[in-house]
Amino acid sequence: MASINLTNKQLRLIQTALDLYSRVGILQFDRLLEHPTIDDLIISQITPDKEFEIGDHTMRGEIVEIGDDFIKTKGRWGNGEEIKTWTDIDKIKHSPDWSKLHDKRNFIRYQLNKLKNEINGDNTVNFGDGSNLGIHNKNVDESCREAFDIIQVIRHEFWKESENKSNITVDSSISLTTSKSPVEVKLDTIKEIRKEKIKKIGK
Repeated sequence: MASINLTNKQLRLIQTALDLYSRVGILQFDRLLEHPTIDDLIISQITPDKEFEIGDHTMRGEIVEIGDDFIKTKGRWGNGEEIKTWTDIDKIKHSPDWSKLHDKRNFIRYQLNKLKNEINGDNTVNFGDGSNLGIHNKNVDESCREAFDIIQVIRHEFWKESENKSNITVDSSISLTTSKSPVEVKLDTIKEIRKEKIKKIGK
């Protein structure tokens, strides 16, 4: 059996990658909008590209004060309106025009739906928002179901390690869709995670 050593974070990335592969395979193209690169590219088109000024709206609230090494914003974070001070200025981003962002995403979804219907080629079926072939459809390649089974095994391991797990969530059980043997997954132990953190600090 082949093996690969990964951190838990890298394992999550493999889970995400397999999830995208299986969803594209069932024509669930809407999920492309959730890819961080695609999401950032769309948002950047309708977000102001300028220096911060008092009164600007950011993803962390409205700017009320700008210092040499800090920015203060006014917003709501669960305790009513309050002012917070941020020193990680490079991580603060302007807010996009939310109305234009909504319209842009809807336009892209419309184009993705047209692509779904063009690929499917069945004039009796009309794919709209959120619609797809389904993982058990006979026209879906078997590799999509194999990918889905690997996802189930990975997410179930993370579920077992969760402190607040629920028995009614999809990750609480595994229901294989293929006859292939399931992969075996072993998560990083707390000790191994601490070792990785110490390595990073020492660099």
